[in-house]
Amino acid sequence: MLFNIFLLGFVIITWGYSWVLMKIGLQYMGPFTFAAWRCVLGGVVMLPVLFLMRAPLPKREKWPHYALVGALQTTALFGLILFGMQFVTAGKTAVLLYTMPIWTSLIAHFYLKDTLHGWRWVGIASGALGLLCILGWDTITHQNIQILFGELLIVLAAVGWSVSNIWVKTRLADEDPFSINGFQTIIGSLGLVAIAFFAEGGGANILWTPMSVFAIVFTAIVATAVNFTIWFYLLRKIDTHTVAFSVLLVPVFGLLFDWVQLGSTLDAGVMVGGVLILYGIYRVSNY
Repeated sequence: MLFNIFLLGFVIITWGYSWVLMKIGLQYMGPFTFAAWRCVLGGVVMLPVLFLMRAPLPKREKWPHYALVGALQTTALFGLILFGMQFVTAGKTAVLLYTMPIWTSLIAHFYLKDTLHGWRWVGIASGALGLLCILGWDTITHQNIQILFGELLIVLAAVGWSVSNIWVKTRLADEDPFSINGFQTIIGSLGLVAIAFFAEGGGANILWTPMSVFAIVFTAIVATAVNFTIWFYLLRKIDTHTVAFSVLLVPVFGLLFDWVQLGSTLDAGVMVGGVLILYGIYRVSNY
């Protein structure tokens, strides 16, 4: 049990730190190029994991669903995150993206008829108020349209992630979770490669340094391949509710590392909005 708790802590802390490294990586290459390198390398590293886990190949009729999930959860998710992160701090990006459970609950309410009751509506309201605190605070204090645009892109990425979750639940529920994660990552990374090639010249302007290589390798191997493998392992070993709820700590560490390493200011809008969003996610998850 102690070893499993250690693994859970490792995943939370390294996922939190990956936000700082993604922000740093943008200093050395374009956002789509970084996203492509991260996801391609992560997908390649996951291939032996799929083999060791004896993950089955998707059924022929399931490939279109894998392609859609890959487009949403890898191509759109990481493309929007890294493009938006050019204008938004790493910590704030993490907080905004982790509104995903709130969007998932709203979509499930209307699409799956998974009706929201009581505390879940309180959570939705708290999350919405938290978003307004973050987005509205920037509008009042900074008057910077680029920051607001970046934040909206990241919120859109969170909504896309939510749609992907719903699609997996409804169309891929009988598929192996390792297969879903591995193959959707590989498929989605191909979309990022195409976008990077046409939008940024295929990475011709990458500044290769020890830091840029470290940012790619860490986010690809540790934050993607290693952590998701550990994640699926922990879902089988620890209470699912405990594991899922612990994800709330990821944006907290993202904000902390962003403040310590990059010197980003934790203004009132981010702090109040972050607390409201985390409380909203807690209520949505604990009805």
